Amino acid sequence: MADDVTKISGLDLVQALPVLLINLDGSVERLQKAAEQLDAAGVRFERLPAVDGRLLPESERSRLAPWDQKAFFKPLSPGEIGCYLSHLAALERIVKERWPRALVLEDDFILEPDFRSRLNELLAAPGPVPPLVKLEGRCRGGKAEYQLPSGMRLMLNRRAPSRTIAQLWSLGGARTFLANTSLLRRPVDVEIKHWWETGVEVRYVSPAPIKDGDATGVGSTIGARNPSDLASRFRKAQYRLGFFLESTWRHLRR
Repeated sequence: MADDVTKISGLDLVQALPVLLINLDGSVERLQKAAEQLDAAGVRFERLPAVDGRLLPESERSRLAPWDQKAFFKPLSPGEIGCYLSHLAALERIVKERWPRALVLEDDFILEPDFRSRLNELLAAPGPVPPLVKLEGRCRGGKAEYQLPSGMRLMLNRRAPSRTIAQLWSLGGARTFLANTSLLRRPVDVEIKHWWETGVEVRYVSPAPIKDGDATGVGSTIGARNPSDLASRFRKAQYRLGFFLESTWRHLRR
């Protein structure tokens, strides 16, 4: 369900929007590149230090993210655990500050030239505020719930786009996700795709105003998800089939 959050009045809604930039300590080049883009777009931001899962003791990683084979086809990597914890920290900040909406960014993005104007359009869109809107990525199919003057559409689909590079959260969406995710069972972007379990309905915009700045994954600390052994490949195939069937059924029931 969408949140009936009152929108901030005024023409330039981006100016009042909290923006959190997740960035690992030591990733100076990424921070600089992200800051330059946001500064050029006139978007103020706050750096949120990312959690480095590689630095957590193995016992702590096992406690936080025990492998649930029914939930995902492989154990979470240290990088996936750190990424998940970083996003949880961002959501906790949103709830603590009681921000009606906030933009959470990872530091490997590329802003489209009209990013600010399109974000303003999205913030000013009429109707209830969605719990979560992804600003990067795309999916096949989907239903356009609303079309903005620029032609950008607010989309609903059985699954959300992959990755968590740019996400516009509402206060209600952040609270709901935190309340329904006690253990780290899947990578955070995959967890978000299971919207019927988290209780957070996910929208995305098309075309996206933000692109992945590291599409090859060369600079990622997350780690690869492609299994090499036969048993892992079978588990992955089972998971994907199960997700397809469940997400399709849940989407039809909407």
